[in-house]
Amino acid sequence: MPVPFFSVVLCVVALALMPAAALADPSFPDAVGLPATSVGPGNVTGDPFDGQLDPEWVPQHDQGTPLPPTSPVLPVAPVVPEIPLVTTPTVSGALAMMRTDGKAAIPRAAPKAVRAIIAAANQIIGRPYKWGGGHAKLDDRGYDCSGAVSYALIRSGLLAGPMVSGTFARWGDAGAGRWTAIYANAGHVYLEVAGLRLDTSAVGDPAGRGGVRWRPAIGRRRGFHARHVLGL
Repeated sequence: MPVPFFSVVLCVVALALMPAAALADPSFPDAVGLPATSVGPGNVTGDPFDGQLDPEWVPQHDQGTPLPPTSPVLPVAPVVPEIPLVTTPTVSGALAMMRTDGKAAIPRAAPKAVRAIIAAANQIIGRPYKWGGGHAKLDDRGYDCSGAVSYALIRSGLLAGPMVSGTFARWGDAGAGRWTAIYANAGHVYLEVAGLRLDTSAVGDPAGRGGVRWRPAIGRRRGFHARHVLGL
């Protein structure tokens, strides 16, 4: 169907009247032709698209309640339970308790052999760590881990002579006992008795002190064998 002549004429007129910027770029008005920094007649802000925007309007009007400044998130330290301390040499019940002097209060309801182990260990509490201590001579100025455990068991009549940690890993009966538990491997040994731990390592101890100490019981650590005194 032929295009009417008057339609062609209207298209030619429209093209002649259209600005050159519209022909070059469909996104009319041309942002390149009118940079944001230019200020024309009647243009208050230099914004080519809204020349009447007053830049002082924002600071002069309420923008609402500002958000409070955010504080940095600090890491939360783990809560370490405090160990109750007593001053008496003995306590009622079956569990030993820490004394204010670092020694253990002996539980009166524990078997005689258990009470003897705790009383013996109390004699060396506070002695410094000494590699090989307690092996060449029983009464030493310091003790290593196996020397300290050996001392408590020898003085309570449950062990004939000092042993190294690797030997403790095979000594006594398998597993943790009702009253005692010896956790040992080739490099370390510690003794738990009536709820407290005799150890030269400060692992799991909030006080973090070195040497021979009563510390909180922690059970069997990874890589350790669990043994116990026969019958205990």
